[in-house]
Amino acid sequence: MSDARSLSFDFAFLALGIKSSPIFRESALPTGEDGGLLVNSYLQSIEYPEIFGGGDCISLAGNPLAKVGVYAVRQNPILFQNLLAALEEGEMKVFKPQGEFMLILNMGNGRGILWKRDFVWEGRLSFLLKDYIDRKFMRKFQVSGEREEPGERI
Repeated sequence: MSDARSLSFDFAFLALGIKSSPIFRESALPTGEDGGLLVNSYLQSIEYPEIFGGGDCISLAGNPLAKVGVYAVRQNPILFQNLLAALEEGEMKVFKPQGEFMLILNMGNGRGILWKRDFVWEGRLSFLLKDYIDRKFMRKFQVSGEREEPGERI
């Protein structure tokens, strides 16, 4: 510390946050306060509806979102549907962000930290829950006959 004292700790986090690429501002596209591409509820640029975006690189007009993976995962099917609808002149879907979400940080040592609202839980069980959720999600994309991992039942 600045006065030469030290504090003991188990974990140190360097939380710098997510910063949007300057490409949107540099290209004069409309951006939100965080620098992300400013999109409407259909995930289209508010000024150029032929441009779509999702994940941490966007700013949702009227509804700032935390930069967490859960929103990107939930935006993907809406983004896919709306890209197809734009190409085929179909009906677009509205992205409605969920209000609450759970975060689980993988600490890399078989342990995790789970956070939801005011609840924080650290330990092996948090990691196992994250691992289960992640593997279940990724199984949806294993379409070319990937083998299951040893000891894993699908």
